[in-house]
Amino acid sequence: MPRLHFGDWIEDLVDWLQSHLTWVFDIVQSVLGGMYDGVDAVLGGGEPLLMAGILAVIACWLRGLLPGAMAFVGLALIDSLGLWDDAMDTLSLVLVAAVITVVLAVPLGIWAARSNRVSAQLRPVLDVMQTMPAFIYLIPGVMFFGVGTTPGLLATIIFAMPPGVRMTELGIRQVDGELIEAADAFGTTPRDTLVRVQLPLALPTIMAGVNQVIMLALSMVVIGGMAGAGGLGEQVYSAITQLKVGLAAESGVAVVILAMYLDRMTGALGQRVSPLGRRAAAKAAAALTGRLKVAHYKPGGAVAVIGVVVLALVAGGMNLAGSDGTQQAASGSTNVGQGKQINIGYIPWDEGTATTYLWKELLEQRGYEPKASQLDPGPLYSGVARGDIDFQTDAWLPTTHKAYWDKYSSQLDDLGSWYGPTSLELTVPSYVKGIDSLADL
Repeated sequence: MPRLHFGDWIEDLVDWLQSHLTWVFDIVQSVLGGMYDGVDAVLGGGEPLLMAGILAVIACWLRGLLPGAMAFVGLALIDSLGLWDDAMDTLSLVLVAAVITVVLAVPLGIWAARSNRVSAQLRPVLDVMQTMPAFIYLIPGVMFFGVGTTPGLLATIIFAMPPGVRMTELGIRQVDGELIEAADAFGTTPRDTLVRVQLPLALPTIMAGVNQVIMLALSMVVIGGMAGAGGLGEQVYSAITQLKVGLAAESGVAVVILAMYLDRMTGALGQRVSPLGRRAAAKAAAALTGRLKVAHYKPGGAVAVIGVVVLALVAGGMNLAGSDGTQQAASGSTNVGQGKQINIGYIPWDEGTATTYLWKELLEQRGYEPKASQLDPGPLYSGVARGDIDFQTDAWLPTTHKAYWDKYSSQLDDLGSWYGPTSLELTVPSYVKGIDSLADL
């Protein structure tokens, strides 16, 4: 059969979209980036233990004293591992992606539940979205948005969408038809039937879908570390590519703690918002006695709000005091950067890692706030070309990275080589014949 150049057609389509719809991608990037920055500023702005206390108070309100204490211990463990900032970055990504996904998925699920035609059209689309390998979703994100949080958010939203739509549709379709007929008999409008009958009864199933959305979002955010999304995903990716078993174990523990916290909190929230769930929880609480009753005591909403507000005010005050001290300490003659952020990208080869972190140390001494991100060559060159990455120190030219240079050279500045007389060696087993270059492989 003749060769079907499907890949070439897709590349032409991507080039056309990049040429004609750049303004759309810029708007999407601004919206998603702004939402993430806002949430991350709140979660990562305070002192770690105080923020852990706030999250523990929320757990105490939803689940009880013992779960709240366990949540605080788990979050404090993340801080003791030195992964608090990364964990809050990951939590911010999960929350933003989950909120957007739920806002889109629930209306689609309601529409599908009320129309068999819409349901039949959505089903194959959701099947494709759910069976597609998760890594595939990163490709269009990197193509259209470069590296950073936006491609990770976009891939997460697409990947986590199907269970939200399916569970919403399932919950509404499972509502007893006799109840709907009774509502119609009393002259209830279709809108009121949906809001007052179907949605309240379908709420447990819908909340189960929300739980699945959050869990899938967390798993995809970790994969998004390959595209420079940051957070724990970047730590896991770095540990895998550099065979750092200790870092992999620590990052894995932090991911598991976040997953358990989010799973338990969404489950408890689903129980609180559902009338049937509240009734079941009240019966279970009434059956508790002695120490179990104390351990599962849940403070009222007003008490929880007061606790969160007090801790938030303390955290905000400490953060302001700390920032004032930092500004005064950095006000010397070496503060050239004045806190300006610089993004450095690197390929996890020894010389690239070494030079990147040397530059990072020098820039910190000059008052900048450098951030080093580990990336593969393709996303790295794409990020530098788009301006998401400010510079990188490990370009292998004119041969190894020639394809990337040819594609992005018009958008890159060559600042010169820091070590010229070097070569990239190729080693193959002696029994392999006729292999003289990378092209022969």
